[in-house]
Amino acid sequence: MKIFLKKIAPFVFFILLLEIAIPILADPYNVFHWRRIRDNGVEPNSNYIKMEYILHNPDKFDSFLFGSSRTGFIDVEKIPDGKWYNMSYSEGLPEEHLENLRELIANGIIPKNVMIGVDNISCLVDPSIHDKQFYRIPYPRENKLGFYANYFSIKGVIRSLEVTLEHEIEDPDYVDRYYRSGSSKRDPSLGGTWNGDAPYWENYYRTYADGAVLSVRRIAELCKEYDINLIVFTNPIYYKTYQESQIYGYDVFLEWLSDPVDYYNFSGINDITTDRNNYYEASHFTEDVGDMIIDRIFNDVRDEELESQGFGYYVTVENLKEFQEALANH
Repeated sequence: MKIFLKKIAPFVFFILLLEIAIPILADPYNVFHWRRIRDNGVEPNSNYIKMEYILHNPDKFDSFLFGSSRTGFIDVEKIPDGKWYNMSYSEGLPEEHLENLRELIANGIIPKNVMIGVDNISCLVDPSIHDKQFYRIPYPRENKLGFYANYFSIKGVIRSLEVTLEHEIEDPDYVDRYYRSGSSKRDPSLGGTWNGDAPYWENYYRTYADGAVLSVRRIAELCKEYDINLIVFTNPIYYKTYQESQIYGYDVFLEWLSDPVDYYNFSGINDITTDRNNYYEASHFTEDVGDMIIDRIFNDVRDEELESQGFGYYVTVENLKEFQEALANH
């Protein structure tokens, strides 16, 4: 038996080495190469990469924008106050923003400003789902070894090969911009990826408004404790997606949100959200719309007609009823 074990030991060691080496070298989700990511066509785990980048560069930025990938199309380099970094990541949720902010503070990074973009994703996605999605696994505050263990998967590498091998780089500025500002960008000449006029919808969407609002409340409390300027706004989701979200209680989320925080609303049916030219598909708005968000929040650029439709409306507990009437009228 001992002789047999000695004979197979090198083989077993070789297999284990491959199980570790191949995922690290291929690294489709860029978790092992966060210092210099590669545009390989597979969506990286931006939550992990961006957190590692900021934690290792604590003095580079003083303000952070959190949100889903939709928020990624806000060019934070255009924000006039602060040194901003766009912390958006795929399906970013309030619970994840809360944990990331706690980790930054625990490491001595006290932001000057924190801005959070929320939308239907914020209140329709169960955070636990992300634990099983390679490009969305949350940043590990304690067990990093357990986090990396998820990616020691040859199966995961093989599943990504088809995309990786066929990928052609369309955005040469992708890597540089990732570290410069974290904001996303698309080439307008490539057009959108519309599926008719159907709303963007995932089959796992359910109502989690109470948990989302609780996380926002805790973020607000944390910002108050550390004297951090907090700004909250709702992403201008495409009107078809908004209408579908209403069925699942998105309007309730907007109502509850006004309790822990005042916020700028850009959701609803209005002249911006009903124009397909403002979207790449039924999920992501363009950089031009992102500029409008910046102008409203930081430059006080106001449009009375749009505000009467709810776009750019500053919502408080006191004017909640008037805001709801504005949404209902459009």
